[in-house]
Amino acid sequence: MLNITVLKYEGNYLEILVKGETHTLFAPLIDYLLRHPDVEYAMYDVDHPLLQNVKFRIKTKSRDPLEVIREVVSEILKDIDEFRDKLLSQL
Repeated sequence: MLNITVLKYEGNYLEILVKGETHTLFAPLIDYLLRHPDVEYAMYDVDHPLLQNVKFRIKTKSRDPLEVIREVVSEILKDIDEFRDKLLSQL
């Protein structure tokens, strides 16, 4: 289970600290977020690989960042489902 602490959430900016996670979750999330037209920037930093703490930041052009994250996560899940279905059809 993820341990999330909101560091700052104001308007179109969100900054959180996630304990117990690394690049596995955030690399694809950032990739998809940066393709979204409403995202001004999105980034994350891992403080130390053994500690596995991630500081994640997103700034949108005008929308609530949580709405954009929800949309992007839905898109990621849709792509995973499509990949699974195509893979299983080949087996």
